[in-house]
Amino acid sequence: MGSIIELVVGQVAHGGFCVARAGGRVVFVRHALPGERVRARVTDDSHDRYWRADAVDILTPAPQRVAAPCPHAGPGACGGCDWQHADLAAQRRGKAEVIAEALRRFGGLDAEVDPEAHPGPVLPGASAVPVTSAVPVTSAVPVTSTVPVRVVVEAVPVDGEGDPSGGGGAGGGADDGLGWRTRMRFAVTARGEIGLRASRSHQVVATPDCRIAHPLVAAALAGRRFPGADAVEVAASPSTGQVAVAVHPAGVAPAPGEVVETVEQRRFQLGPDVFWQVHPGAPRVLVAAVRDALRPGPGETALDLYAGAGLFAAFLAVDVGSGGRVVAMESDAAAVAAAARSLADLPQVSLRSVRVTPATVRGVIGSGPTAGRVDIAVLDPPRTGAGPAVMAALLAHHPRAVAYVACDPVALGRDLAAASESGYELVSLRAFDLFPMTAHVECVALLKPRVTEPAVTETVRQVGGTVAARTDRSAPPPPGRPGVSSARHAGARGASAYPHPDQ
Repeated sequence: MGSIIELVVGQVAHGGFCVARAGGRVVFVRHALPGERVRARVTDDSHDRYWRADAVDILTPAPQRVAAPCPHAGPGACGGCDWQHADLAAQRRGKAEVIAEALRRFGGLDAEVDPEAHPGPVLPGASAVPVTSAVPVTSAVPVTSTVPVRVVVEAVPVDGEGDPSGGGGAGGGADDGLGWRTRMRFAVTARGEIGLRASRSHQVVATPDCRIAHPLVAAALAGRRFPGADAVEVAASPSTGQVAVAVHPAGVAPAPGEVVETVEQRRFQLGPDVFWQVHPGAPRVLVAAVRDALRPGPGETALDLYAGAGLFAAFLAVDVGSGGRVVAMESDAAAVAAAARSLADLPQVSLRSVRVTPATVRGVIGSGPTAGRVDIAVLDPPRTGAGPAVMAALLAHHPRAVAYVACDPVALGRDLAAASESGYELVSLRAFDLFPMTAHVECVALLKPRVTEPAVTETVRQVGGTVAARTDRSAPPPPGRPGVSSARHAGARGASAYPHPDQ
């Protein structure tokens, strides 16, 4: 560890680094860009299959390389950001590549980066350089669809204004990738300064002037020290100007208050410990994307899994009206309490303070002859995803449409593969750059029952004196559909083409 190696950098990979090779070994290198030739310092050689490294000397820079706007970014420094050295266009293309690869490898889908929205990089002295992986990429699930999913990562400026319909980006106003994070948890140095940890380290780097922190967050902490504290949490609401600061452990400072977030004139009251999207434009953009995907109708029944503070439940309740129903499931007590306050004027919302499990999802609308129906569903699971058992339980209710809000492309790919086994296919996908300068990206995927040619099994049922044929849901989709048939998922998942340290 600590040795210097020379690398030719390949594609962006999931996790905020690029892939390269050194002597036949895979190297995951940070602070580099595709196509560059770099000298890198090995930071972790403890694995047989791969090493980690930081690019410390850029021999052939990519044209997308920029000077990092944050003085704390770089090798051995703050680990809060991954891509400060790349312009925003390169960041979004890299995220689109990560999504497309995850859909291919884990979802069994034919996916590619939209070349018009995200043109490939061109290096000096070359007419065009297709930057590909340093190692071959194969799918863990067979890919046979003929119409590829084209991935576009949309910009969402901090002011959150603009057209959320997908035409020309999800927002308007300035777009520099800075000053967007409204909720932050800082570590504290021995001197009481706020800071963030170095990459893959417990070392705290003082960052009083963090460039991605929203101005409200920066102002609330300016000049302050927190001796004796372990962590400081800040929640700021740009829509109301309120800020709450929580210091851990409790007792080091006064207890924090709550902030009010406003989305489309609806107010959500919550504390800094309740999950809320950290980008100011995210709530409005994601709500619009989910409503546009599901198109809820009056009188319908909707499920909201991992409902948090009730963001999606609130607007689905408006759409289904007083004659409809929204069942929202959330395990965090503080989030449920916040949702109960914020949604008190919507009697059609039923809040369930339960963990989302296969059993709770199966029984959410009752069972037997008195069971209700589920027309639409939205789920916003944690980074690990919902998992195949929860997906199967949800889709067993046969909703006509499901909106899956994903913060991790690999988990999304796996859950899309699970959905395919239940007869559902990916109909549309939108991706939003809600975390500029970092490796994170948010997706909204629309799932619907797979369209198949009518197929009749040999089994018929006598129903009320008539004969009803049962549709065979195992029939594969017709050519050209993006769905993946159940038969293709029945085999064992193949090994990854290259070892990934976070999978």
